[in-house]
Amino acid sequence: MKIVYVHHGNRKLGNPPSQDDDLTEIGYKDCENVAELLNNEKIKPHIKAIYTSPYFRCKTTAQIINKYLNVPIIEDNRLNEFDKRIENWVDLQNRVDDCINDILKKYQKEDMVICVTSGMNIAAFINKAYKLPSSNTTPMLGVPNCCPIVFDYE
Repeated sequence: MKIVYVHHGNRKLGNPPSQDDDLTEIGYKDCENVAELLNNEKIKPHIKAIYTSPYFRCKTTAQIINKYLNVPIIEDNRLNEFDKRIENWVDLQNRVDDCINDILKKYQKEDMVICVTSGMNIAAFINKAYKLPSSNTTPMLGVPNCCPIVFDYE
């Protein structure tokens, strides 16, 4: 089974930044580009759902991508971004890993699912792909906005 990790589109930072921040004009264009990339005859038939954080920028990214795919969009709080006020780095990795585990149980090996989430959550996707444990020594990575990365969890 494959999961396409997608960091949400470039966001307008509110004052203060919040989960309700919208995308910038570039963010909207980038989402359209990713949607067009995924909307091809080799990939599209395998995509069964889009999982997204309930944050506005993630839901908006998922909705733009879904204009081309027309699959269910499923909101999951476990895909929310890291909040050091309420959790530590290992907690974040474990909660995202739980989400990935549930997705892997639900779909077939030839299926593909998109997960729209925040940049630092990439660490949990990498840990899962390489069978690494969650750890405080896992680097806090970030990825470019609206960057699709395919993970094969076979």
